[in-house]
Amino acid sequence: MRHCNQPGRPPRDEPARHLRVTGEDLAELPPHELSYVTCELEATHDGPHADHLGEIDRDTQLWVQWDGDRYDFVRLAPCEAPAEDGDACSLFAGHDPGHSWEMRDLLHG
Repeated sequence: MRHCNQPGRPPRDEPARHLRVTGEDLAELPPHELSYVTCELEATHDGPHADHLGEIDRDTQLWVQWDGDRYDFVRLAPCEAPAEDGDACSLFAGHDPGHSWEMRDLLHG
């Protein structure tokens, strides 16, 4: 399997506006993650693209999802499906088939 790798560019002020409204700490996110995103889902996924922005707490991650020019910033639970080597999937719970460890092209390696 391969990652989708669809790039996206959220409107310049939208990520910062959303993060302020939800009380997130902008200082904790690298600046490039607020201006350029890349889909981490499997290449043939259905629905919106998605990129992980950061950890909120142990049970909650911040993701940006987009379809065309619409960007949504959502809090999602992590996928906890274990791989044979004991590593956990780095995507969100309920994602389309294809866990992160099944991808051949590493996005963050």
